[in-house]
This record gives sequence, structure tokens and C-alpha cells, in this order.
Amino acid sequence: MDTVEEVKSRLDIVDIVGEYLPLKPAGTGSFRTNCPFHNEKTPSFFVNRSRQSWHCFGCNIGGDMISFVQQIEGLDFIDALEHLAGKAGVTLPSYNPQTSGLKKRLQALNDYAAKLMRHVLISDPEAGFARQYVANRGVDDLTADLWRLGYAPKDWHSLEKKFYAQGYTADELVKAGLASLKDSGSGIYFRFRERLMFPISDAMGHVVGFTGRILSQEKVAKYVNTPETILYKKSMILYGLDKAKTDIKREDLAIIVEGNMDAITSHQFKVTNVVASSGTALTQDQLQLLKRYTGNIAISFDSDEAGLAATLRGLDTARQMDFNIKIISYDQNLGKDPDELIRKDVKLWQEAVSRAKPIMEWIYAKAFELYPATTPDGKKKIAQFVLNECRYVAHPVERDAWIGKLAKALDVDPESLRQALKRQPAAELKTKADQAPEPAKPAKTLNTQDKTTNELEAIWLAIVLTKPQLFAKTDIHWIHPPHAKLYNLLEQSYNSPIPGQNQEPSLLQDSIAASASLEEDVKRLVDYLAILADREFQDAANDAIGLEFSNIDKRLKELSVHAQRQSLEFQMREAERLGDTEKINALLEQFSKLT
Repeated sequence: MDTVEEVKSRLDIVDIVGEYLPLKPAGTGSFRTNCPFHNEKTPSFFVNRSRQSWHCFGCNIGGDMISFVQQIEGLDFIDALEHLAGKAGVTLPSYNPQTSGLKKRLQALNDYAAKLMRHVLISDPEAGFARQYVANRGVDDLTADLWRLGYAPKDWHSLEKKFYAQGYTADELVKAGLASLKDSGSGIYFRFRERLMFPISDAMGHVVGFTGRILSQEKVAKYVNTPETILYKKSMILYGLDKAKTDIKREDLAIIVEGNMDAITSHQFKVTNVVASSGTALTQDQLQLLKRYTGNIAISFDSDEAGLAATLRGLDTARQMDFNIKIISYDQNLGKDPDELIRKDVKLWQEAVSRAKPIMEWIYAKAFELYPATTPDGKKKIAQFVLNECRYVAHPVERDAWIGKLAKALDVDPESLRQALKRQPAAELKTKADQAPEPAKPAKTLNTQDKTTNELEAIWLAIVLTKPQLFAKTDIHWIHPPHAKLYNLLEQSYNSPIPGQNQEPSLLQDSIAASASLEEDVKRLVDYLAILADREFQDAANDAIGLEFSNIDKRLKELSVHAQRQSLEFQMREAERLGDTEKINALLEQFSKLT
């Protein structure tokens, strides 16, 4: 058994996919859920335990557990295999960091930098002030270790020597974002000095960058971040997601805060489904990461004007991605941010989370906080603020209820608000339902006239794989070559069974798929057909399946005859052009047998 097969043999694809998606039973050994790779309301993503495979009928993509991890984590094959090997307890052949790819090399460099700066914070006399700062912020040793807090000293040459001793180069330090080229063009300088260091990890836990907070009185930027590198794209990172993702999935809720310390403190006090946006408006890439684990978000950002604007910018994208959105609010006199609120009393934070308001309710209340409802100008601003959100309310009854409530509060005619809403540009009036792609809809009953020949062939084979008693030798003219190959194998298996072996579908599928001489495309086809059968017939009675099979078989034979007649007609026209009477007569004889 090779390493790849050993890893796969020790894991169950249902468990792997289940870490990311909520799976529901859908037939014998199959599970279904909404696809994480495209927006849909009707689940079209299937996982089959017996075949250890997955397939999305909306995207029309599928594969094994490795390809799934590649897709959902954005990894290459080797990285996905390493991730699964760690779960399986399999040691992969060692890799040489000198010859590995640049991305892997820079990940190792960042990890080493995090270890060095963690050691400096713990033991270096120069970091005494930083240690006191961390203690004053209430971060305990276990939390500091978990989040790998470190310190970048003023003189970084001791660290530089250690990097070089490990074989890293100045060019690699620059490419990792740890250093920059000097303006003179000769030599490099360390980007982070006299700063408390927060390593930034991707969803897999790889260190991809750093945030450094200045602790000296020097008049420089309070925070310095790693610049954009091949590892670090700020718009694609949520601070703490590697630590929060399991709890986000379990709670079916992601709490989004603004600052790194907000996330760290929340985790220390056992509210662990929390990530930080690091002070930026939520991006589509960040929301796509969260969509892997939940469709529900609760946002707690600064309540000042800039914080509110950033919050609302991010919400447009979240609505379009069909998130359920709530806003967390609390008395700012109790704490200016979640970090401060939690240190006062973690119950205040827990209560604020539990009282989070749906976005429409929060917008409505916020409008009356921001503007006076006693002046014409104030009423206009309140109406604009609330109606801007109303355009995202998909259901017309709910939308009209909010308009009625707003009209009563402002003492204005509801019709005037409706007219104001209509004056919004047409593009802005789209609701979530309008913007979402048409979901993939598995057929409830088969209409053979609407199916392509390729689809009908696949369903025919899927049925006989799971219902061997329906198999019979057929003169169907197979269009898709892998279908023809599989049919021939099925004919051999079903008509010449091993003596004493029960023709269980799973045994036959396993026997066929395990054939050493079987082409890879046919192996993939068997995996796909096992899932297709569960999708199409999971709730169907045997009689109904038999009737569908008869209809499909009849339709395929009709299509076969039609295709053969077209081919013969073409050949006869060619024979006539060449004046080949003998061939014409032979073709006519074949043609007559088809009529």
C-alpha cells in the first residue's frame, strides 16, 4: 500500500467532509448537504461512504477526500495530503526544505520567526516591558502560548544571524514580509522592531504573516502588518479562524470582532467561536471562508462613525452570500470594545452575544439613535438609512411591515416611503433571492425526453449497479466510452458470477472498482454512479425503480436506433457519391433491419 492509500484507508471521507459541512443521510451510505463551492438552496452535494467519494451535481465536480480538502482549503495536492496524513497519524516521506516550493519554504520561515520571537518575549531581558504589557492586558501564559505572542527586539541582528544559520536568505526574509530592502538598495532591515508580535495564521494554522504593536514612545505607526506576499493576503485572512473554526461549526455561528485582542480575550474566557477582521470591512474572500463552517454571523464592531461605515460596507457582500446577519451591541460605558467588556465581566459579553439583533432590527434602532425624528431633515435621514436596508428584505410582506412601522414612528404616509424605496436604482433593489444563482434541483421524477443520451446512459448504469436483478444484455449503442467499458464489465460480472458469491451491489461495485486493470476514468465513473443512484432513487420503491429503468432502457434503444440510422444514411450518401452499388445494397439491408 502506498502512502496516499494508507492515509485514505485510515480516514473516513464522511468524517473529513463533516468537519466542514453539516451532512444529512441520503440513501444507502450517502449523505447530502448544500455545496460549499456555489450558492444553492437545494442540496446537490453528495458524499458516499462506501465509495469514499463526493460529487456536486450543481458544480459537476467531485473526487476523493484529498481533492475535497484541496478544493475547500485552496491547497495543492501535497499540502492536502500532509493535512490528512496528520489526522491519520501517517508519517509522509520527509521533504527537503531546501528543494521544496517557495510557498512551503516561506511558511517554514514564518513559523521559525514566530518561535524565535516567542522565545524573546518569554526570556529576553529587553522584553521585560513587553511581558509587563501582556500581563497588564490580562493575557495568561496558556493563552499567550496558544496565540504564540512574541516580541521583536530593537536590535534584530541576533535574530538575523539565526535565520541565516538555518539556511534562510535575505531574499527569503523580504519575500516572507519580515524584512524590506533599504532605500539605498543595498541590504535589508527588519520591518518589526520594539513591537509586541501577533502571528497571523491561515485556516490551516500555517503562519502567513504578523501584526506588530509598537510598545515604545516612538512616534511611528501603532500597528505594522506584513505586506502582501504570496502567503499573506489581508482580504483573505480572518485572525483566529484556525482556532475558532471547529467551535464555529459546532455553534453554527461565527462572532466577528474588530481587533486581535478582542478575539484573544474572548477565547481566553471560553467564548471561542470568535474571529477578528483586523480592522477591515468584511471581504468576499473572508466571508467565503466562514461559509465553509456556518451561514450565521454576529458582528461586533466599533460604534463610531468609521466603524459603522466599515460594518455596513461588509454587510452588502454578506447579504448577497445569503448569510443570516446579527449585530452585537452593548453599553459603551461598560467597555469601549469586547476586550475591555470581557475583562470587566465575561457575562456582559455573553449576554451581548445572546441579545444580538437581526440586521434589520439593528438598522432600525440605530437610525433613531443617529438622527432626530423631530425635524424634517432628521426624518429624511432616518428614512434613507432604514429604507436602504429594506431593499434587502426579500419577502414583500415583511418589507411592507417595516415600512408601516417606520411610517408610524415618523408620522408620515406609508405610501411616501414606498415611493422613496421605488426611487432606489433598480440594481440596488435586488434581494438575496434575486442575486443568488439558480440552485441545482435534483429531479423528483425522471423525464426521459428531457435527458441527454449521456445522462440516460449514466442513470441506466447507476440502476443496474445497485439493482443487479434488473440487468439484462442489451444492444444499446453506448455513446460515452467509459459507459461502454463499464457495461462490458457489468455483463461479465453479472452473467458470470463467482460461484457461491452473493450478487450484492456493494460487492460487485467494489470488485469492479478494485480491478487492477481498470482505467482511472471508469473507477471515477463507478464512484459517481453510486452517488447518482442515491440522489435519484433514495426514496423510491423497487417497483418504481423498475418502471423508470424500463422507460430509460426503451428510450436509450430508440436513441441508439436513431443514431445508427443517421450513420447509415451518411454512409449511403457517400457510397452513392462514389458509385459503390455493392456497398449501397449492404447498407440498405442493415437499414431495413432497423425499421
